[in-house]
Order: sequence, then structure tokens, then C-alpha cells
Amino acid sequence: MRLWALTGVALLTASRVPITISAQGETVAVTQGLAAEEREACTRNLKVIYDAIQAYQYDHKDLPKWLSELVPDYLIDPNVLICPVCRRTGRTEAPPLADPKLACSYLYEFSPAPVGPVRPGEPVHTRRELKRRQMGLVGSGVPIVRCRHHDPMLNLGFNGNVYESSSQWELCFTNRVRLAELTVRAIFGGEDLAEEALAPLPASKDRALPATSPQSRSIDLTAFYTSPLGAAWQGVPGDDLASVPSGLQSLGGVQFDVRGIVQLKGKSPALGKYPNEVKGIPIHQRCQHLYFLHAASLGRNSDEGDQIGSYIVHLANNKMSLEIPIYYGRSVRDWHQNPNEPQADRELKVAWTGENAASKRAGKQIRLFVTAWNLAPGVDIETLDFVSAGRNAVPFLLAISVD
Repeated sequence: MRLWALTGVALLTASRVPITISAQGETVAVTQGLAAEEREACTRNLKVIYDAIQAYQYDHKDLPKWLSELVPDYLIDPNVLICPVCRRTGRTEAPPLADPKLACSYLYEFSPAPVGPVRPGEPVHTRRELKRRQMGLVGSGVPIVRCRHHDPMLNLGFNGNVYESSSQWELCFTNRVRLAELTVRAIFGGEDLAEEALAPLPASKDRALPATSPQSRSIDLTAFYTSPLGAAWQGVPGDDLASVPSGLQSLGGVQFDVRGIVQLKGKSPALGKYPNEVKGIPIHQRCQHLYFLHAASLGRNSDEGDQIGSYIVHLANNKMSLEIPIYYGRSVRDWHQNPNEPQADRELKVAWTGENAASKRAGKQIRLFVTAWNLAPGVDIETLDFVSAGRNAVPFLLAISVD
């Protein structure tokens, strides 16, 4: 537990130059000097909140559900959660995104609040899920906390940077990805978007790389392999990955070092001897992209859409961590092709197909998938954990590369 005694409260003085600020649909007349000082004090609040979130995550190995969970163990003074504009005007963040326990000026983007329309029979997605998926597209600049009481608004990125934007922070990243690709509709599915809305952007030195990288650097997984490629590690004779090209290989457009299998444990006794998680895979470098060569064991069509595991990325400088979820049908599927599989998600990318003695008997191919995760503009990564969700379908990993 860590106690944070800092507060963002500041005495403000104002010049006599009048300006107007639009905040959440209201236009308020203030002086230019007052607006600047309130913005500066709010920025200090955001930095204190960021330090508290880091400390909370260091202790709990997860982000808080709401900012109120930081009080009092990580934020002694709850006034830090009140923007100076709100202290003057009495406004706070409004429902349904308001903190359920404390008056709070700030929009916490990683809350469990539902996002998007919920139709009968469809899963309920949360803001936390949405932001994690958006981080895969534009990196760690995705805001974790926002203050919507200034014009332009203030955003606290997952990487700790405070930056200004309009009400649509996504517009700050349109040199990397089209705005339509960051919407709830695009990320969680629904009606198909117009082709022009998802068309590739023109090449640019600022644009994040696609899911191919001949310049990628391989991570050594030797200490973490649970089985060699030629072993029937699930107990079925002839059911192995001996036919996968080994050593340094370009698969799915990425150079990987393929030498073994890291299998995790699930509900099935067939995988009972494997670990629930593999912790501390060393990265120790700045990365813009992470690439995973992986697949699932014992997956079925009914597992489609389930989160079956995750990669937990531990950042080097600030003790924050980032979860990269592994979804069945979006990141991976079973390494044996199942009959009548649903139409593949546009993010699901096959890196290799082949066969073994068992797949030949069944008349099916075996396959591996590549998943790319965007960390642009780059973060220093210390280590990475590979974690099972304990379901019937379980991920396994062959290689990791970075650039």
C-alpha cells in the first residue's frame, strides 16, 4: 500500500481578458488568465491521479474499476478528483459515466460501464474492453482519464502524457488509423462499415506499421518452452508441430524464432500438467509493436468470442502494465481447423498452415496465427506474462517478436 499526500488544489488569480469556454454543452465566460491557471492546476491533478493509478496497479496487478477506489489508500485527499473548473462552477462528471461512490470531475475511461447499444442475446461490452482494444490500434496514447471541463479538453494517456483534444480524442491519431476503426461498431462488430471508412490510409512516416515487419527482433523463449515442436504434447500420437519451419522464419510477414511450444493449462485434464501462467518473459527494450505466433488447444466453435487468455505487458519506467487479451475467433482459433467454423473476424490472421499424421487421418489442416499489437509511438517494456483464462480452449505460444 502506498499513500499519496499530493493534492491538485491551487489558488487561482485571473487576468481581465474575457474569453468563453464551452464545457459539456455549456458556455461559460471566464477570464483568460483564470482559464490558463485552471488548466494548469487540472493538469497537476491528472498527474497525481496517474501516479496513484500506477501505485494501485503495482499492488493489485490490475487497474481500479473507478477512481474512487484510489481513495484514501492512494489518494489521501479526494479533492484531487475535482477539477478547478468544477470547484468554481459546481459541475462534476454526469451519469451514466460518473463515479458511483464519490463526486468526481474526471471521466475514467477504464471503468466497467457498458458501452454501445445492447441488443437481446448480444454480449455487454465495457469501456475498459473498448479502450484496451483501441490501444491495439493507436498505442498507449489512448486516454485513461479525461477532463471534459476545458476547451480544448485534457486527456491523460495510458502512457502518462497529458495532451489536449476536441471532444473526439481519436482525431489526434488519424495519421495512424481511420476514425471509423476506433468506433464501438468497428471494434465489437455489428453492421459492416462502408469500405471507404476502413480503407488503408496513405503511407506515412508517422503511421503505425501493419501486422508485418521484416525488421522484427525475436524474443528468446528457451527457458519457457513446455514441449518441443516434435512432441505430441496433447497426448494424441502423431499430433505435433514437427512440420512447422523451425529456427528464424518469416511467418505471416514477421520474422520469428520458432523452436518450441509454451502451452498453458485449461479445464481439460489433457492439459492439466501445464502451468496456468508463465511469468517474467524478458523483453528489456523499447517496442512499437509486439507480434505473437500462437494458436489455441481444444477450441470449439462455441468458444467464439471468449477471452481465453492474455499477455500482460509490464512497462519499464512506471510499473504500469497493459493487458493484451487473447480472444477466440479474433486472435486465435484451434490449431486444428474445425468443421463449420464461423466466418473469420477481420483481425484473425493465419501465419502458417500444414498437416501432421493426426490431421491427415482427420482430413484437416493444422494452422498457426499471428497477432500484432500496436504500442506506437513506442514504450519501454520490461517483461511479459502469458496467462490462461482457465477455459476449455487454451492458448499456446510458439514465438514473440518486437520492433
